[in-house]
Amino acid sequence: MQPALYLIPVPIAEGDPRKELAPRVLEIVASLRDFVVEDVRTARRFIAAAAGQALADEASFAVLDKRSVALDAPALLEPLRRGRSLGLMSEAGSPCVADPGALLVEAASREGFRVAPLPGPSAVLMAIMASGLGGQSFAFNGYLPAEAQARARALRELERRSAAEGSTQLFIETPYRNNAMLRGAVAALAPATMLCVAYALSSPDEDVKTMSVERWRRLAPEYGKEPAVFLLAAPPAAKPREAAGAGAAEPRRPRPRRRLD
Repeated sequence: MQPALYLIPVPIAEGDPRKELAPRVLEIVASLRDFVVEDVRTARRFIAAAAGQALADEASFAVLDKRSVALDAPALLEPLRRGRSLGLMSEAGSPCVADPGALLVEAASREGFRVAPLPGPSAVLMAIMASGLGGQSFAFNGYLPAEAQARARALRELERRSAAEGSTQLFIETPYRNNAMLRGAVAALAPATMLCVAYALSSPDEDVKTMSVERWRRLAPEYGKEPAVFLLAAPPAAKPREAAGAGAAEPRRPRPRRRLD
């Protein structure tokens, strides 16, 4: 079979891969000997749980992390050039979403190698499913600015886009800043905008709440330092006639002048 770059999902939180991943995924992991990972220590732990300690000890690991740049990726494809399949995994969830894995996929595609995504957990899709905000039109925006004023501007821009497009806007934050993000969101967004926090998905502490910003302001909950996905959906933007009021009369059209020949 043609070698491939397999995009390997990893359980979110501390789930057992033998319970949370499909048998086909586990079979592919067990067949591989070369992996590209963000952190070797956590990758070995995952492989030991998914395919046994022997493979975790014998496998070859290369690192692609947030400090990597596009120029680093081609060198990591050497197993594929030698006819061996290669596995790419994230720290949690599905790779290439808010992590540097996309650099490797781009390099593999450029060289004509087969890229094979495998089914598995995705915090983004799980958050959309549980939010009730609708997934017909949505955008994942990754990390927003950490600085308060820049973050507020970014939130208002997402709110504007949501209202104009009828879309759900998703974003994430470093877990220790979850509460700062929530406070910034309820301060920057309009009271009627719907806001969801999908916290600690797939863990015993999992908690998903969707409420208006006005209600979030009243409740003001505090979150811990587990990963969270934030989602917002603004009411549709008013059309020009709606903004003027439903009962406003249409402007009178001027009568056409009679021609005098």
